[in-house]
Amino acid sequence: MTKEKFEEYIKPFVVLVAICLAVAFLLAFTNDKTAPVIAENAALEAEKTRQQVLSGAVGFEEVDCDTQALGIDSAYYETSGLGYVISATAKGYGGDVTVTVGIDNDGSIVGMQANVSSETTGIGSKAGEGAYIENFIGRSGNVDDVDTITNATYSSSAVKTCVNAALAAFDQIREEG
Repeated sequence: MTKEKFEEYIKPFVVLVAICLAVAFLLAFTNDKTAPVIAENAALEAEKTRQQVLSGAVGFEEVDCDTQALGIDSAYYETSGLGYVISATAKGYGGDVTVTVGIDNDGSIVGMQANVSSETTGIGSKAGEGAYIENFIGRSGNVDDVDTITNATYSSSAVKTCVNAALAAFDQIREEG
C-alpha cells in the first residue's frame, strides 16, 4: 500500500473512528453522572404533583395493583387516609398526555393535573388548563359526558380517557382491598 492511499483512505477512517469512540465515551460518562439527578428530579416533581391534586396529604404509599391494562402509570394511597392519587397516560394529538387524579375515599375527584406539554400550544394545551380541568372536579364514575374542547378533540379525549382509567383503577383497588 502506498503512502498516498494510506493518507487518502485509511488515515481519515482511523481518525473518524477515534472521534466516534471519544464522543461515545463522553456521552456514556455524562449519562452516568446525570441519570441519578434526572431520576431524583422526576421523583420530586411526581411527589409535588401528588401533593397538589390531593391537598392536605401527609405522605404516600404506592399501591401494588394490576392496572397496567387500563393505562395506569402509578397509583398511590395517601397515608393519613385522605384518598388516592392515580396517574394515567393516553395518546393525544401531539404525543402522550399524562393525567394525575386525586380521588377521595368516596370515589370523587378532588384534584387533577394534566400534562399536555406535547400538545399544540393554544389549542390542545387548553385540555390542561383550569377551565377544562374544573369539569372533572367532584365527579365520580364515568366522565364520558364531559364535552371535548373544540379543535382540541384528541387532547381533551386523551384527558377524559386518563380520568376514566384512573376512576376504573380506583374501583379495582377498592375491590381488591
